[in-house]
Amino acid sequence: MASHPPPLGRLQVLMLLFVALIQLPAVSWACWVTHSPLPALGAVLVSLPYLRHLRTPWHSTSPARVAYLTLGWWSACLVFGVLLLPATLAIHAGLPRAWAWGACGVIALAAGVHSVLGRPRLRRLVVRVEGLAPELDGYRIGQISDVHCGPYVPESRVATWVARLNELDVDLMSVTGDLITQGSSHVEAVSRALGGLRARDGVFACMGNHDYFTDGEHFVRALERQGLTVLRNRGVVVQRGTARLYVAGVDDTWTSRHDLRRALAARPEGVPTVLLAHDPNLFPQALAQSVELTLSGHTHGGQLAVPGVRDLSLARFISRWTAGLYRQGRSWLYVNRGAGTTGPPVRLGAPAELAVITLRRA
Repeated sequence: MASHPPPLGRLQVLMLLFVALIQLPAVSWACWVTHSPLPALGAVLVSLPYLRHLRTPWHSTSPARVAYLTLGWWSACLVFGVLLLPATLAIHAGLPRAWAWGACGVIALAAGVHSVLGRPRLRRLVVRVEGLAPELDGYRIGQISDVHCGPYVPESRVATWVARLNELDVDLMSVTGDLITQGSSHVEAVSRALGGLRARDGVFACMGNHDYFTDGEHFVRALERQGLTVLRNRGVVVQRGTARLYVAGVDDTWTSRHDLRRALAARPEGVPTVLLAHDPNLFPQALAQSVELTLSGHTHGGQLAVPGVRDLSLARFISRWTAGLYRQGRSWLYVNRGAGTTGPPVRLGAPAELAVITLRRA
């Protein structure tokens, strides 16, 4: 007897509607221009292979090439739909139709390709720290976050990000969590890749929520075997001559392993603190404890965002601190958009990044 496929769940149905809505403007325009249903058929053929492997909107087992093709196409359609109104207005203002629609197509396709194949950009920031000793003025901290090593982010790609950071010859390297997607299959791989990080005063890491989607204790041991210092509710003093910097890290908030007071318990009085906290929602607590600089990740900048407007992104659903640099009083927070992705391997308006933060005296 022939078996029937299981009925679609509510999330899958919503995803199908969302995907159809994204493609509708671009595909409708293409069908109108060509006087043919072929663009619609092409959209279905491009979309189906990815949707076929979709379990939830954030979990697909599609091969990487299928995911990149489908998600790049959807991103291009979304951008084209946004550009339809400006292009129409430009045509009414006298711009030749071929130029207007050609520009729309080129921009949309470029955005689609970049959304799935774009490499992390390097962000350089300066943070002015009160109480920073003269010997530490100009101290540079590298940061990599949200690597999400897994089916769409192999060890070799993480190694290229490590090489880019090593070229900067920083004083201290920070790794702020979510190093795998889930499971144990990529624990050793990402540990090996991140073990290649180099900095004068060492490489320090904190755990993220995805890092406990496996045996977290085994993961910590794997990272430490590769030379990383994993800070789980503790801190260490970094010394340059007579100058000192306290580097602390908190554990995962999702599993309630975090304990900021414990992480700061050994902080010497008057010594500036750099806190590694994967979840930026810990910033109010860090502010209350007079932590000078908190380095976080977790949000990915939403992965889908309005370029240049950090609060208009999917990250706003999980945190008020979505991406970039924030300051309250003497305390700073930097939320790294991350190098990898989780769920769909796509970023639109929220580019991946690596960061280097230079400390200066206030």
